[in-house]
Amino acid sequence: MNQLSYRSHQASGVGTRAPHHPSSSTSNNAIFALYHATTRSGFAAALVSYASDAVTAPPVAAGVVLASRAASAFRQPRRGVVAAAAAAATAPSSSSGSSSSPPLSPAKNFDFVCPICLQNHFRLSSMPPQPMGLSCGRCQRTFPASPAYLDLTLTSGVQQKVYKQRSWGGTELFRNPLVSFAYERGWRQGFAWAGFPGADKEYDIAMSYLLPAASGKVLVDMSCGSGLFSRRFARSGRFAGVIAADFSESMLQQTREYCLAEGGTLNGSTPIMLLRADVGRLPFATGSVAAIHAGAAIHCWPNPQVALAEISRVLAPGGVFVASTFLSATAPLGQVLGDDAVRPLAMVLPGNPRPQQMTYWEEQELRDLCTAVGLQDFRRERDWRFVMFAVTKPTEGAPFGFAGAESSADFVE
Repeated sequence: MNQLSYRSHQASGVGTRAPHHPSSSTSNNAIFALYHATTRSGFAAALVSYASDAVTAPPVAAGVVLASRAASAFRQPRRGVVAAAAAAATAPSSSSGSSSSPPLSPAKNFDFVCPICLQNHFRLSSMPPQPMGLSCGRCQRTFPASPAYLDLTLTSGVQQKVYKQRSWGGTELFRNPLVSFAYERGWRQGFAWAGFPGADKEYDIAMSYLLPAASGKVLVDMSCGSGLFSRRFARSGRFAGVIAADFSESMLQQTREYCLAEGGTLNGSTPIMLLRADVGRLPFATGSVAAIHAGAAIHCWPNPQVALAEISRVLAPGGVFVASTFLSATAPLGQVLGDDAVRPLAMVLPGNPRPQQMTYWEEQELRDLCTAVGLQDFRRERDWRFVMFAVTKPTEGAPFGFAGAESSADFVE
């Protein structure tokens, strides 16, 4: 076990992905206008444009209110923005902790590995109280960790002179701090157009899949966004701890703000660890994770097949992966006639985003992704264009060796 080396690091203070709010080709254009808005006033104007875009009544009303909040909030310095964000937030649901009661001891440590070699281990019991470093001697790298979040991405703490990773629209959209600010203030509620039943119902469905595998263990909430579900999982008291992970720095900052506002601490009876991580290179040891949840996220991932392979790698035998996402425009008809029958319509119906932005799925595609990486027992809840599915890592694997070969002698000439 590698000893943590304490070093001084600057916290970046920015954060991760959140699901998008598509409804038509027009609304898609409006959404991505938010991402491309480079000034505060431009973002506010874009929000107004998005709000007035004729999608559905609830998103419109939420968007108008959101625009006025964003316009007023971002005229203030950062400290003022945080205060305005807290004031603008809707009343939080009841939490399991309070700032007046001392935090209970965590039930379990949080274990990570170096994202480069996947061999050097780091262990923490809670969020670090001050900036520090997680050092891997094998890779000669130190990854910054702070009270804001741990950063275990490949380029964490490295200033690259020339090379820049090519951006993926669905990921970069939610790294915008203004989009992160908007996520629980009208954006996520707009998912109702696609049949998403709402955070409380989605939480209930997810828990029915997660608890048999992860009760009393650490749960990873991947692409956690603003912590919409991470906080609910922690409040349930059914897990030893929750790792709220996202690639977006600003989403992690929003998660932290909400956690502190609702419970006063991240280190309560069910501690929450904030982690910046890439779903394509997860900083967990092979076979070490009991369960992973990804709410309204997989459509934003740059390479879902690689991400699913990583999830399959880190899941323990019997571990479960639970995810929700958007189905394609033909899904409602496919639910009646069968997806095979309506598949040809997908080429002519409008409403699917460009591949470099988001992916709307056919159910069979999700099944194929999971089967390809050895995840089994696909089960799901589906309504209109909403789907939540769960798959399980097999408890027993085939004997090591070449499939179909009885001995190595079969391959000797």
